[in-house]
Amino acid sequence: MNIPAPRIYARMAFYVGTALAAFLALAVGSVALLASAELASYVQTRQGPLGQEAAAVLAEGGRPALERWLAGTQVPAGATVFVLDAQSRDILGRTMPAYLEGFVRNSVVGPPDEPGSNYRPVRLAPQIIGPDGASYTFLVLPKGITIWGSPAITFGLILAALLVVGTVAWLVAGAFGRPVGELQTAVRQLASGRLEARLPAGITGRRDELGDLARDFNTMADQIVGLLEGRQQLMAELSHELRSPLARLQAAVALAAHRGGLGETERGRIEEELGRLDQVIGDVLRFSRLGSAAEIQRRLVRVGELLADLVRVEQIEATARGCELRLDVRDNPTVVGDPALLRSGLENILRNAIRYSPPGASVEVSARSEGGMALIGIADRGPGVPEAFLQRIFEPYFRAPGSGGPATGTGLGLAIARRVFEAHDGTVAAAARPGGGLVVSARLPLADFA
Repeated sequence: MNIPAPRIYARMAFYVGTALAAFLALAVGSVALLASAELASYVQTRQGPLGQEAAAVLAEGGRPALERWLAGTQVPAGATVFVLDAQSRDILGRTMPAYLEGFVRNSVVGPPDEPGSNYRPVRLAPQIIGPDGASYTFLVLPKGITIWGSPAITFGLILAALLVVGTVAWLVAGAFGRPVGELQTAVRQLASGRLEARLPAGITGRRDELGDLARDFNTMADQIVGLLEGRQQLMAELSHELRSPLARLQAAVALAAHRGGLGETERGRIEEELGRLDQVIGDVLRFSRLGSAAEIQRRLVRVGELLADLVRVEQIEATARGCELRLDVRDNPTVVGDPALLRSGLENILRNAIRYSPPGASVEVSARSEGGMALIGIADRGPGVPEAFLQRIFEPYFRAPGSGGPATGTGLGLAIARRVFEAHDGTVAAAARPGGGLVVSARLPLADFA
């Protein structure tokens, strides 16, 4: 099975990736700013007194005296003193730490002056002038520490990391925690009997797995409500179907008692109502048992032979109503299923078509194979069903308004047919027939002989 990549992971990856990128940018910027500020502050605050002392030594004894002073002077702990000539080289020949070269070149010494220009950029380090007119840059730098070892920068990085992690946690909690919490609340409400519990459009409109889950929950809740309402309607209709023949039986018995015995008319009426009660109870039991897969016997069934036998039996009722049954079978498709159940489902559809067909009309029964499915059709020339009710005629006890025809039967025939075909991994649907009437089409998977 091909499972699509979870979209929620992509969103989480986007949040985390964005947060990491922001953290890196913030960290690099903080390091650069704090390092420059710290070095600049250090240079400015520590070089003043020493620079004045070095200038006095240079004025009295020139460069040799300055070199001797630089080699022997007592420099404060944690600092290093550099005196750079016009080529930015230390007069003692020492090498400047690599991590400070860029800072010294850009902020301390600066680019060389352009010939003929009267502009002199600001330097962080002072210059001292010797008796021969040579200029030197006097620089005091921290010794043995790097920008990563600076407490201020370390604190800044930790603070930046905490800010980024907190922001990511807040985004994730808002994007995923809130919908999950609302879903949990809705599930609990539905479980407690509040059938109106639904998730808002703000969650169902999401285009990720949480949105799919929210939409599935609302669909499930709607289906549960529909099932419960259908069950209530079923019980009401069933009570009516059972109460009506019982009332007529009571009336017949009361009439017989009044007359002092049962006449042929009362006897026939009682037998008719008893038969109707038996049919109602039988259909209800059959309808309820169709929900259990254990009740289905799986065998090879030749659809053409099943329809031929069914047409032969039902032709008697069709003839009594003045209509004709026509059978057209191609390929004689074979399916796997319960012969008795399939016959019951097809019989209910066929008898319904006969019941609503006018005298002189024909009911056409057909079967063929197509696209790995057995296609079965039963078409009549009755009054038909309004398009708005074509799907509802398969609901228990539903009768479409304006359909005409006799109000006989238990109202479970087409509902039983739908359950039969669904239990066999098939479908059944109704459509208006061109020229008038109704076509009920059933689809069943063909038997696989591979």
